Amino acid sequence: MILSPAEKQYLYDSLSHPQLIRPDSRSTHQYRPLEATTSFLPGSNGSARIRLSDGSECIVSVKSKVVTYDARINHNAVELDIDIVGYRDDSNYVANLRYQLSNLLQQNFPHDVLKLTSRYAFKLFIDCIVISHTSYPLSLISFATYLALKLTKLPLLISDVNDEEVAELPTFSDDWDNATSLSQILQEKQIASADFQPPVLVTIGVVGSNLIFDPSLEEEQVLENSLIVGFYNGKVITPILNANFSSNNYKGFDKSLMIKALTLSNKFCPYIIKALDTLVEQESYETEGSIF
Repeated sequence: MILSPAEKQYLYDSLSHPQLIRPDSRSTHQYRPLEATTSFLPGSNGSARIRLSDGSECIVSVKSKVVTYDARINHNAVELDIDIVGYRDDSNYVANLRYQLSNLLQQNFPHDVLKLTSRYAFKLFIDCIVISHTSYPLSLISFATYLALKLTKLPLLISDVNDEEVAELPTFSDDWDNATSLSQILQEKQIASADFQPPVLVTIGVVGSNLIFDPSLEEEQVLENSLIVGFYNGKVITPILNANFSSNNYKGFDKSLMIKALTLSNKFCPYIIKALDTLVEQESYETEGSIF
């Protein structure tokens, strides 16, 4: 909904006040309620669908393919594509979203988990479709990608992993029950002892001296600035980007707000990850759940 000048001023005053009041009564760090469905696409290694309370919806599918292993291009083992209904694939809007998420995953993904033998490895293809959205959909896509990767399973390798002297293609078990998740593979290869937690991006709006997580469409129209913050392995990571979601009211950025944003992200993002992981744990019992 596009706000009138009077509505914008009223909302701006509400959000910039020391005791800010958001239109939907959320706290500064609270995300909009969402529903998520996981592992519902039978032809994918992992899948997730997220729907926000405002009608925004995103579907993510993860598929794997065996490719020739090359350590020099190992960072390209994850390829992501985004389609948004109503936007051209080559538009700047879609290209920026694709670049932000692709860069995040390529720089912060345990690529060794995909290595099969000395010659071959898996490559993951992540397809994201945004069916509808109102506000900037970056967090929506990122959370759906998190769930899909968290539940991604890869077939069990049954051929020899030492194929340096033998020209042998990898062969896998036909029983999908033997497939293993990325977390299990990480632990089996002793790459990580903890569960696999993909990186995510969160959006933060700036109004006056206040910061609000997950700004809605109405809030985006009065923002003075906005941030995109990466979070991985329990801490804030790069990229930390300044962005313009939709407001024409943008002003300069106070560096003290950057420090405040990073502090709040380190404090509240673990709760977001915990909520997503809770849904993953319940996946075997319920096909659909509500979090946040």
